Amino acid sequence: MNLTKYEEITGLTVPTARQAFVTAQLNKTRRVLERLLGFTLVSASVNTNQYTETGKTQSECPCPSTTATYDDPDAVIGAYRLFPYNPKDRHLLIDPASAINKVKLVNGSVTYRTFEADEFRPNLLHGFIKSLEVVNCCWTACNCGCNCHQVQLAVDANWLWEDAGAVSTIPDDLLDVWAEMTTYYSDSKKDIKSETLGPHSYSKKDSGYPEEMLANLAIIKKYAGPLGSVKRALTQ
Repeated sequence: MNLTKYEEITGLTVPTARQAFVTAQLNKTRRVLERLLGFTLVSASVNTNQYTETGKTQSECPCPSTTATYDDPDAVIGAYRLFPYNPKDRHLLIDPASAINKVKLVNGSVTYRTFEADEFRPNLLHGFIKSLEVVNCCWTACNCGCNCHQVQLAVDANWLWEDAGAVSTIPDDLLDVWAEMTTYYSDSKKDIKSETLGPHSYSKKDSGYPEEMLANLAIIKKYAGPLGSVKRALTQ
Protein backbone atom coordinates (compact mmCIF):
# COMPACT_ATOMS: atom_id res chain seq x y z
CA MET A 1 0.00 0.00 0.00
CA ASN A 2 1.38 3.39 -0.98
CA LEU A 3 0.55 6.83 0.35
CA THR A 4 -2.08 7.49 -2.33
CA LYS A 5 -3.95 4.28 -1.45
CA TYR A 6 -3.70 5.11 2.25
CA GLU A 7 -5.30 8.50 1.67
CA GLU A 8 -8.03 6.89 -0.43
CA ILE A 9 -8.88 4.33 2.26
CA THR A 10 -8.80 6.70 5.23
CA GLY A 11 -10.16 9.85 3.60
CA LEU A 12 -7.20 11.73 5.05
CA THR A 13 -4.90 14.12 3.22
CA VAL A 14 -1.33 13.82 4.44
CA PRO A 15 0.45 17.20 4.46
CA THR A 16 3.64 17.37 2.43
CA ALA A 17 5.72 17.84 5.57
CA ARG A 18 4.43 14.53 6.99
CA GLN A 19 4.48 12.39 3.85
CA ALA A 20 7.93 10.90 4.44
CA PHE A 21 7.01 10.05 8.04
CA VAL A 22 3.67 8.45 7.17
CA THR A 23 5.32 6.48 4.34
CA ALA A 24 7.82 5.15 6.87
CA GLN A 25 4.94 4.13 9.13
CA LEU A 26 3.27 2.34 6.19
CA ASN A 27 6.44 0.26 5.81
CA LYS A 28 6.68 -0.34 9.54
CA THR A 29 3.08 -1.49 9.89
CA ARG A 30 3.49 -3.71 6.82
CA ARG A 31 6.33 -5.52 8.59
CA VAL A 32 4.21 -5.88 11.74
CA LEU A 33 1.32 -7.24 9.69
CA GLU A 34 3.63 -9.63 7.80
CA ARG A 35 4.86 -11.11 11.08
CA LEU A 36 1.28 -11.67 12.18
CA LEU A 37 0.30 -13.21 8.84
CA GLY A 38 3.50 -15.20 8.27
CA PHE A 39 4.06 -14.15 4.66
CA THR A 40 5.03 -11.16 2.54
CA LEU A 41 2.71 -8.36 1.46
CA VAL A 42 5.27 -7.05 -1.05
CA SER A 43 4.05 -7.95 -4.53
CA ALA A 44 7.56 -8.31 -5.93
CA SER A 45 8.42 -10.89 -3.24
CA VAL A 46 5.30 -13.07 -3.54
CA ASN A 47 6.98 -15.50 -5.95
CA THR A 48 10.24 -15.83 -4.05
CA ASN A 49 11.09 -19.53 -4.22
CA GLN A 50 11.85 -21.15 -0.84
CA TYR A 51 12.76 -24.64 -2.04
CA THR A 52 15.38 -25.49 -4.66
CA GLU A 53 15.04 -29.14 -5.56
CA THR A 54 18.24 -30.97 -6.48
CA GLY A 55 16.57 -34.33 -6.97
CA LYS A 56 13.78 -36.76 -6.08
CA THR A 57 14.27 -40.09 -4.32
CA GLN A 58 13.47 -43.18 -6.38
CA SER A 59 11.51 -44.78 -3.52
CA GLU A 60 8.88 -42.95 -1.50
CA CYS A 61 9.74 -41.72 1.98
CA PRO A 62 13.12 -43.46 2.21
CA CYS A 63 15.23 -43.65 5.30
CA PRO A 64 17.97 -41.00 4.99
CA SER A 65 20.86 -42.20 2.82
CA THR A 66 24.07 -40.55 1.66
CA THR A 67 24.44 -42.94 -1.28
CA ALA A 68 20.97 -42.64 -2.83
CA THR A 69 20.48 -42.08 -6.55
CA TYR A 70 18.04 -39.30 -7.32
CA ASP A 71 15.67 -38.57 -10.20
CA ASP A 72 15.85 -35.18 -11.87
CA PRO A 73 14.06 -32.26 -10.17
CA ASP A 74 10.74 -30.90 -11.41
CA ALA A 75 10.41 -27.50 -12.99
CA VAL A 76 8.99 -24.81 -10.71
CA ILE A 77 5.57 -23.62 -11.90
CA GLY A 78 4.74 -20.84 -9.43
CA ALA A 79 6.96 -20.75 -6.36
CA TYR A 80 7.63 -23.17 -3.51
CA ARG A 81 6.95 -22.29 0.11
CA LEU A 82 7.87 -24.51 3.05
CA PHE A 83 5.57 -25.40 5.93
CA PRO A 84 5.64 -27.70 8.97
CA TYR A 85 4.46 -31.25 8.37
CA ASN A 86 2.91 -33.63 10.89
CA PRO A 87 1.80 -37.02 9.49
CA LYS A 88 -1.06 -37.08 12.01
CA ASP A 89 -2.66 -33.93 10.58
CA ARG A 90 -5.53 -34.35 8.16
CA HIS A 91 -5.73 -30.66 7.29
CA LEU A 92 -2.42 -29.07 6.31
CA LEU A 93 -2.36 -25.28 6.62
CA ILE A 94 -0.67 -23.16 3.96
CA ASP A 95 -0.54 -19.49 2.98
CA PRO A 96 -3.40 -18.08 0.87
CA ALA A 97 -3.17 -19.33 -2.73
CA SER A 98 -5.32 -19.33 -5.85
CA ALA A 99 -4.05 -22.65 -7.26
CA ILE A 100 -1.90 -25.60 -6.13
CA ASN A 101 0.71 -26.92 -8.57
CA LYS A 102 2.78 -29.46 -6.59
CA VAL A 103 2.71 -30.87 -3.05
CA LYS A 104 5.81 -32.62 -1.73
CA LEU A 105 7.53 -33.90 1.38
CA VAL A 106 11.13 -32.74 1.36
CA ASN A 107 14.31 -32.97 3.37
CA GLY A 108 16.96 -30.37 2.62
CA SER A 109 16.98 -30.05 -1.16
CA VAL A 110 15.70 -33.57 -1.84
CA THR A 111 12.05 -34.56 -2.41
CA TYR A 112 11.05 -37.73 -0.59
CA ARG A 113 7.52 -37.88 -1.92
CA THR A 114 5.42 -36.07 -4.53
CA PHE A 115 1.69 -36.38 -4.05
CA GLU A 116 -0.78 -37.14 -6.79
CA ALA A 117 -3.68 -34.75 -7.35
CA ASP A 118 -6.18 -37.30 -5.98
CA GLU A 119 -4.30 -37.62 -2.68
CA PHE A 120 -5.18 -34.17 -1.41
CA ARG A 121 -8.00 -31.67 -1.80
CA PRO A 122 -7.42 -27.92 -1.78
CA ASN A 123 -9.99 -26.37 0.56
CA LEU A 124 -11.44 -23.16 -0.83
CA LEU A 125 -12.68 -20.65 1.74
CA HIS A 126 -13.36 -16.92 1.35
CA GLY A 127 -12.40 -17.28 -2.31
CA PHE A 128 -8.90 -18.67 -1.79
CA ILE A 129 -7.11 -21.87 -0.73
CA LYS A 130 -5.60 -21.94 2.76
CA SER A 131 -5.44 -25.65 3.58
CA LEU A 132 -5.01 -29.05 1.96
CA GLU A 133 -7.15 -31.94 3.15
CA VAL A 134 -5.59 -35.39 3.13
CA VAL A 135 -7.85 -37.78 1.19
CA ASN A 136 -5.56 -40.77 0.80
CA CYS A 137 -4.11 -43.09 3.45
CA CYS A 138 -0.76 -43.15 1.66
CA TRP A 139 0.14 -39.82 3.26
CA THR A 140 1.21 -41.73 6.36
CA ALA A 141 1.88 -45.20 4.96
CA CYS A 142 5.46 -45.25 3.66
CA ASN A 143 7.03 -48.51 2.67
CA CYS A 144 10.34 -48.25 4.48
CA GLY A 145 8.78 -47.71 7.90
CA CYS A 146 10.25 -44.25 8.46
CA ASN A 147 6.79 -42.68 7.97
CA CYS A 148 8.24 -39.58 6.35
CA HIS A 149 9.76 -38.16 9.52
CA GLN A 150 12.27 -35.31 9.37
CA VAL A 151 10.52 -33.73 6.40
CA GLN A 152 8.81 -30.46 5.56
CA LEU A 153 5.82 -29.77 3.40
CA ALA A 154 6.83 -28.01 0.17
CA VAL A 155 4.01 -26.52 -1.87
CA ASP A 156 4.37 -25.03 -5.34
CA ALA A 157 1.37 -22.71 -5.72
CA ASN A 158 0.10 -19.45 -7.16
CA TRP A 159 0.43 -17.41 -3.99
CA LEU A 160 -1.56 -14.33 -3.07
CA TRP A 161 -1.22 -11.40 -3.47
CA GLU A 162 0.62 -10.29 -6.59
CA ASP A 163 -0.43 -6.85 -7.85
CA ALA A 164 -2.30 -6.72 -11.15
CA GLY A 165 -0.23 -4.05 -12.87
CA ALA A 166 -0.26 -1.07 -10.53
CA VAL A 167 -3.47 -2.18 -8.82
CA SER A 168 -3.18 -3.85 -5.42
CA THR A 169 -5.02 -7.16 -5.08
CA ILE A 170 -4.72 -7.31 -1.29
CA PRO A 171 -8.30 -7.69 0.06
CA ASP A 172 -10.03 -4.50 1.14
CA ASP A 173 -10.63 -5.65 4.71
CA LEU A 174 -6.93 -6.38 5.21
CA LEU A 175 -6.02 -3.03 3.66
CA ASP A 176 -8.41 -1.40 6.15
CA VAL A 177 -6.52 -3.00 9.04
CA TRP A 178 -3.19 -1.93 7.57
CA ALA A 179 -4.42 1.65 7.13
CA GLU A 180 -5.82 1.76 10.66
CA MET A 181 -2.50 0.53 12.04
CA THR A 182 -0.66 3.22 10.06
CA THR A 183 -2.95 5.97 11.34
CA TYR A 184 -2.39 4.80 14.91
CA TYR A 185 1.40 4.54 14.66
CA SER A 186 1.57 7.90 12.87
CA ASP A 187 -0.20 9.66 15.77
CA SER A 188 2.45 11.44 17.84
CA LYS A 189 -0.01 11.67 20.75
CA LYS A 190 -1.06 8.01 20.81
CA ASP A 191 0.73 7.38 24.11
CA ILE A 192 -0.56 10.49 25.88
CA LYS A 193 -3.05 9.65 28.63
CA SER A 194 -3.85 13.26 29.58
CA GLU A 195 -3.14 16.69 28.21
CA THR A 196 -3.84 20.28 29.30
CA LEU A 197 -4.87 22.85 26.73
CA GLY A 198 -5.12 26.27 28.41
CA PRO A 199 -7.77 26.03 31.13
CA HIS A 200 -8.99 22.67 29.82
CA SER A 201 -7.60 19.18 30.31
CA TYR A 202 -8.67 15.86 28.94
CA SER A 203 -7.63 12.22 29.02
CA LYS A 204 -7.28 9.90 26.07
CA LYS A 205 -8.78 6.45 26.34
CA ASP A 206 -6.19 3.71 25.90
CA SER A 207 -7.84 1.67 23.14
CA GLY A 208 -4.85 -0.61 22.51
CA TYR A 209 -3.07 -1.46 19.30
CA PRO A 210 -5.35 -1.70 16.23
CA GLU A 211 -4.00 -5.15 15.33
CA GLU A 212 -5.12 -6.43 18.75
CA MET A 213 -8.72 -5.22 18.50
CA LEU A 214 -11.16 -8.09 18.10
CA ALA A 215 -12.61 -7.01 14.75
CA ASN A 216 -9.18 -6.44 13.22
CA LEU A 217 -7.74 -9.58 14.78
CA ALA A 218 -10.52 -11.64 13.19
CA ILE A 219 -9.53 -10.27 9.77
CA ILE A 220 -5.86 -11.06 10.36
CA LYS A 221 -6.71 -14.63 11.44
CA LYS A 222 -8.85 -15.03 8.31
CA TYR A 223 -5.79 -14.65 6.09
CA ALA A 224 -2.91 -15.78 8.34
CA GLY A 225 -0.75 -18.70 7.30
CA PRO A 226 0.64 -21.39 9.63
CA LEU A 227 3.89 -19.46 10.17
CA GLY A 228 2.15 -16.27 11.28
CA SER A 229 2.69 -15.22 14.88
CA VAL A 230 -1.09 -14.90 15.35
CA LYS A 231 -1.48 -18.59 14.42
CA ARG A 232 1.36 -19.70 16.69
CA ALA A 233 -0.19 -17.77 19.59
CA LEU A 234 -3.46 -19.67 19.10
CA THR A 235 -1.74 -23.04 19.44
CA GLN A 236 0.36 -22.24 22.50
